Amino acid sequence: MSGFIAQGGFFMYPLLLIALVIGGLAIWTTVRLRRGSGPDPVLETGIDATLFWGGWAVLLGLLGTFGGVYQAAGHIQRAGEVAPALAWGGIRVALTTTLVGLAIFIVAGLIWFALRVGYRRRAA
Repeated sequence: MSGFIAQGGFFMYPLLLIALVIGGLAIWTTVRLRRGSGPDPVLETGIDATLFWGGWAVLLGLLGTFGGVYQAAGHIQRAGEVAPALAWGGIRVALTTTLVGLAIFIVAGLIWFALRVGYRRRAA
């Protein structure tokens, strides 16, 4: 797991931080949802924040990928002729952050949906 994180480079650390924020928001909103009744604008904002941070995870993942592809292209240009397997290996590493960002977004979307359904049931 730590090799996978190191493989993604610098952008993996903000992505992990966002994942922790989403997890914290999920716990906080779940506890607040179970305790209260009726409309709660603060709770609704917390629920929507999970999706917001998931969207940022995708954007950071894409930014990490573009940076990685740019860096790989620079190395390939300096090396001259490079075996295709080596070039694709660099691109594979660059795509790590996008995969992680999308995975975080999918989980955040599922959390958001579940919390939104719970909130609507409570408010009804």
